[in-house]
Amino acid sequence: MTSRVLTLVYAVVIIGLAAQLGPFAYACFSIYTPSTDVQLLWPLNNNYSISIDLKVISSPTNNTSVFWGHMFTFMNTQQGYIGFGLGGNVKVATVAVFGALNGTTTNPTGYCGVGVPFSTSGIGWQCFITYDWNLGNDYTLTFAKQATDGQGNIWWQASILDHSTNSTTIIGSILAPSYFGLLGSESSTWDEYSAATTCSVVDTSAIFSSPYEINAAGNHAPMKALVTYGNATCPDSNVKYLGGGAYQVYAGANVNRTTAKQTYLWTQEPTTISEAYSSAPELPTTNQIPC
Repeated sequence: MTSRVLTLVYAVVIIGLAAQLGPFAYACFSIYTPSTDVQLLWPLNNNYSISIDLKVISSPTNNTSVFWGHMFTFMNTQQGYIGFGLGGNVKVATVAVFGALNGTTTNPTGYCGVGVPFSTSGIGWQCFITYDWNLGNDYTLTFAKQATDGQGNIWWQASILDHSTNSTTIIGSILAPSYFGLLGSESSTWDEYSAATTCSVVDTSAIFSSPYEINAAGNHAPMKALVTYGNATCPDSNVKYLGGGAYQVYAGANVNRTTAKQTYLWTQEPTTISEAYSSAPELPTTNQIPC
């Protein structure tokens, strides 16, 4: 698994997936496939960490391209995302930041590159790893400040906590310019049928829950959650609120919409299961690329 030959094979596979899956997008690049966009409004700016739980309930596990993601926003309004995907027959996890300076991963199945086509937002760094996410398992996806380099640029690390095994996997680290600042007060969850061009896509469903941000002034869940369905013209998607900051998203040719566009799932901060830590971490300054 860790030999140079197998590492090269994995890199080739991941580069191919990057080309196949394309630039996953806030509010969807394609308006011709179903979208489950939910906008999250957080109470504070300048956050050190953002996380959300993702549980894929139903989906093909081969021969399709689909993605579930959490888009975050920096203080300067630049964006990035973290999520799970399926490219053909390979399950992946990925993180990306538009306008980033560098990216690195130590995962032997991983690859980071600047050549992924962020076609509507310029240049960005994206990291992929092969990751065998399982239907029905709960995973916490976290994007957190890792270190600051000598020029004030910030390394951010993306990780996955598998609650079924209590094990953590690092996707990779991405270097954002200093002027991006910390994380802002807006994010969103969404799906992407990246290879489709029609509303008639295979049915999928997933649950997002426990959204949580860490801030020196206090940690919070989002104050509000607004269903927008992105800019998609397809009506074949739905979002159902489950309570406690959790909601289930559905997309596909057989889905009927019961929650109208521009519906608030909640308008007061819900009580969610917080992270094991509850204070903003002390972070190092480094001139080296972190592991």
